[in-house]
Amino acid sequence: MKSNSTHLRVYFMLSAAVALYFFANLQRVAIPGSIFNELQSDLNVGAKYITALSSMFMYIYAAGQLCAGLLADRYGGERVIACGALLFCLGSILFPFSESLPMLYFCRFLVGMGASAIYLSLVKILAQRFPKKFPVLLGFFLLWGYAGGVVATAPLVAMVQYLSWRTVMLIFGAATVVAYIFFAISKKMVRLPRVADTRFSPKVFIDLLKRKHNRNMIAYSCCSFGAYYCIHTVIGKKFLEDFCQMPATAAAGYIAGVGIIASVSGFIMALVSQRCGNRRKIFLVISGSLAVFSYGFILLALCLDWKTHFVGVLLFVVAWFANQGTLTVPIMKDTNVPEAMGAIVSLCNGLVYMVVALLGNAVGILLDLFEPVRKGTALIYTNNSYIAVFTLFLLMGCGTLYNALKLRDTRGKNVASTTP
Repeated sequence: MKSNSTHLRVYFMLSAAVALYFFANLQRVAIPGSIFNELQSDLNVGAKYITALSSMFMYIYAAGQLCAGLLADRYGGERVIACGALLFCLGSILFPFSESLPMLYFCRFLVGMGASAIYLSLVKILAQRFPKKFPVLLGFFLLWGYAGGVVATAPLVAMVQYLSWRTVMLIFGAATVVAYIFFAISKKMVRLPRVADTRFSPKVFIDLLKRKHNRNMIAYSCCSFGAYYCIHTVIGKKFLEDFCQMPATAAAGYIAGVGIIASVSGFIMALVSQRCGNRRKIFLVISGSLAVFSYGFILLALCLDWKTHFVGVLLFVVAWFANQGTLTVPIMKDTNVPEAMGAIVSLCNGLVYMVVALLGNAVGILLDLFEPVRKGTALIYTNNSYIAVFTLFLLMGCGTLYNALKLRDTRGKNVASTTP
């Protein structure tokens, strides 16, 4: 009976942590992707300043990931979430009250730093408390966490049509505070792991990068997830509006679909992989192949000025196979010693989001290479701008396929001693 009660308290705490991860995903997707035009109109600045709001979050989020993994290994994920989520709440509440670009960037700094503590800590808690159920539970909880990215698309756009973007973001900020209060209460009701007697040293990252398989795994994740996530959070909705000439609500609906597919795919692929004897490499190779095809087709459509809505369907394909953390994290776990679990996941995640941040800046610069056309209060970017952007994405698709072919299929066994 006591064991059942303990498990219920742990699941209650995990539910609160997933709620915080839900809002972290919402913040990543909503700004600037879903309200790109509103922010540009309100602040009266070019694309590179708006995409920088995403990059500010991503740079800090990436740097924070490197620290979060080491901190979670030493202090436990529960303690790291409790500290980091305070910054996340503060930034979420302050952002809608900010009137200047510097203050908005500062709020994104706080949000990014706080959010960086949540995902890796959640992974650490699951790996520590539920080692046998880890891949499936990870997929299940990430499914609900990624739902925040879905709410940040069409539902948020619909809300902004009736309320200002500032009011909408304030509502979500207040809800984030409520989720944190529930987490803080539930954390008090569970036994926390002992603080590990390990040194806090970045040398572990250097040792991990010396291994060729880790480099291929990180490069795969950077190319695959980096390009997809830039589309989802920064440029996707704007691209569908400008090139496919979709209304804002329809474009937001497509991006919502992208988010739903990405959320569901991770959980389903974890189950499929388990049913296939824990085979994972084949799905990653398929991911790279479809990325090359999808980005190549979109680039061709841009060159031919073929304004087909089929490009939106191809974004669904990319989303299904790009968000494969439920496959890549177990591979990293199986090809490294258990003591390096938090470090390798934090290193990979940190570099992935660094790439996402750089892509955010790069996309803004590439868009501004060619003069946009003003339509009312919105700036419409031409095919030439998007050709430059999707050429970059196609190159990343090629990188995805190349590195997927170099990966090892572990079949669920730890093969760290025989992995280069």
